[in-house]
Amino acid sequence: MSVSRKYGTAILIIILFILTLSSRAAAQNTIYFNGNDITSEIKTVKREGELLIKARDLAELLDADLTWRPALKSLEMESQDVTIKIMAQSRYIQIGNDALRTEAGLQLVDNQAYIPLAKSIEAFGYLLEYQRDKEELYIFQPETTINNVSWQEDGNQLQIKMDEITPYRILHSEDGSEITIEIDKAEIDQEFSDNISNNNYYLRVVNVPDKALLRLVIKSRTPIPFQIDGGVYEHEDSLVLSFLPQLKDIRINEDNILSVEATGEMPDARTKYISESKKMIIDIPSVVIGNFDLDIEEHPLIKDIMVKQHDLDPVILRIEATMANGDIFKPIKREKNNLLTFKPGQRSEITDLQYADGSFSFSSSSALNPELFLLESPPRLVMNLYHVDRGSGIRDKIEVNNSLIKNLRTARFDEQTVRIVADLEELTGYEWVEEQKDGLYQYTINLKNKFKEIETEDNEDYQYLNILMNGRAEYEVKKFNYPHRIVVDFKNTLNNLDKFDSIAKSSLIKNIRSSNYQLEGEEVTRLVFELNDYYSHQVETYQDQHGIKIALAKHYLNQEMEEKREFERRLIVVDAGHGGFDPGAIGATGLKEKVPNLAIAREIARQLTEKNHEVLLTRNSDQFHSLQQRVKFANASNADLFISIHANSFNNPQTGGVETYYNQNEDNQNRFLAEKIHDKLGRGLSIYDRGIKESNFYVIKYTKMPSALVEVAFLSNLKEEKMLQTRDFQKQAASLITEGILDYLEENGGR
Repeated sequence: MSVSRKYGTAILIIILFILTLSSRAAAQNTIYFNGNDITSEIKTVKREGELLIKARDLAELLDADLTWRPALKSLEMESQDVTIKIMAQSRYIQIGNDALRTEAGLQLVDNQAYIPLAKSIEAFGYLLEYQRDKEELYIFQPETTINNVSWQEDGNQLQIKMDEITPYRILHSEDGSEITIEIDKAEIDQEFSDNISNNNYYLRVVNVPDKALLRLVIKSRTPIPFQIDGGVYEHEDSLVLSFLPQLKDIRINEDNILSVEATGEMPDARTKYISESKKMIIDIPSVVIGNFDLDIEEHPLIKDIMVKQHDLDPVILRIEATMANGDIFKPIKREKNNLLTFKPGQRSEITDLQYADGSFSFSSSSALNPELFLLESPPRLVMNLYHVDRGSGIRDKIEVNNSLIKNLRTARFDEQTVRIVADLEELTGYEWVEEQKDGLYQYTINLKNKFKEIETEDNEDYQYLNILMNGRAEYEVKKFNYPHRIVVDFKNTLNNLDKFDSIAKSSLIKNIRSSNYQLEGEEVTRLVFELNDYYSHQVETYQDQHGIKIALAKHYLNQEMEEKREFERRLIVVDAGHGGFDPGAIGATGLKEKVPNLAIAREIARQLTEKNHEVLLTRNSDQFHSLQQRVKFANASNADLFISIHANSFNNPQTGGVETYYNQNEDNQNRFLAEKIHDKLGRGLSIYDRGIKESNFYVIKYTKMPSALVEVAFLSNLKEEKMLQTRDFQKQAASLITEGILDYLEENGGR
């Protein structure tokens, strides 16, 4: 930026500051310079609504050279290669070749020269912050310089390079089209230039005159899906903002290859065909609509293409292509991660239809998107495969005759369709799985397992829980405390327990219940055995892994286990998200996320301390600490656990609930910790249970100890915002999180 532009901008800034200052200058009673109170060391007066400082005091303050020319009644002050000149009876300060207009100019008071404080001090590169509530003026040297702001990763990451990271905030506009990055005590490098603005984004740099901060305002023509907690991270001395890629181009070339290009890496698309309307639907996750080109005019194969943002939670871009004659396009092997390509579909060949223990599978020469549905009478699963031929290993009928399926049948349904029918013993759910191997697509249809029998038996030492399934069980047995529970999570299992007679309870088993539960984005059927007492348990399988036998000990089996041992004292870091100048998300009626975060974190610390654990808070007041500082603090303390407390926000005010995040690690301790905490929150908060999810949030990605991040509720949901404001809800959330931590320590932390 040229000197002319720099100081031209400063003129506007200072005018705003002086207008604010003029109404308060008379009441001004405290001035701070680099954190020190200098009010008694300097002399100031007010003239023409402007606060003036004795020139000699300012020169001593800045260690500047001062020259007074009596004949001209003019003054020069020089410091660090900056020289200002000002003359009596003139309202202008000259800075190099630029001139700034002031309200009062140079004033002689008792034969002493007084000059405008704000404009003079800013001419030498200082920043001002005026706190109206305390009537205090703060003068700072900039603590960081913004050297460069540039696009990274094909325009999907914005890197803000600075000397060092100072407190910052990321603000998202209500309509999602504008992001503001506020950086405290920052200045723009003189060599800085705008190399960010493009067809989709526009950058505006704003100096806030009385806040000692700099704003980088990024505006887009379309909404920017951006999560404040997950979309920004710190890398060395840079802030990095990650944006989702935007749709860039849709075209079909002379070889009839349909291509879809984005500004960054795209996941694989999900495609399906609607034969009645001759439509091909392409759903692309994690891509936004953007400002794209569309080139398919008057094409003989494609009549029309419509593009829309199908969803924002999760983000899905939908392309609907209406085919002229019902042809379909098939995906081509990808060569670029930002490009999807499709070619007019030749018939695929399916081969090797096989059945194995609750599932059947076949191979295909290209990707398929079948139509699957269940019919009741008689019970059967029907699969329509479009544009395929039957190859080797596809028999008309395969006899099976087991507890799930009677037989498999295949036939050509019409000229376009091959139909596969699974005749079932009774209706059940199913799961469709696609894998690529050796140039072929392998498809597996897993019929959902069912509970066949649940019974109990016992002997002198053990109470046995016997769970028998129709097919081979895929399960995980877990132990939870407060109260004691044995939990069994079954994947790909239909919950048919309502058809069973009530299971006999015992001295150990207090209650038995079941539910469907979201675990890592996948629905599982959960069977819960609530216990009166717990000593130990063992798990084994029977009947070719169709059965699970859980042996519950009726008493301690040796003297050593009978001895009650105290838990080891653990060091736990509790992180209250955001703080200070960073409010976090802001609720529908103005509640700042940082407030309930801190209240909940403090209450967790109090409760854990009562349990004889040592607790460190990343902040214990309304202070700002960067993500990097929080991680360094936890790692340097050699903590045993790290828990980060947040509140959520989304642009749909109806969205609500509690969710817990973890970052996957080798020993799964992060997931175990998140699961223990979320088990309490999901059952105890009486709001929607959004499950546990894997994420790369900075504070749980780079902490070295087991860690979890909790989004307690949604500030954007008016009902939940009101709950987050109440002390009762804050204590309830803290108690549940504490119970989850204690549960984890008892199960995984040792005694």
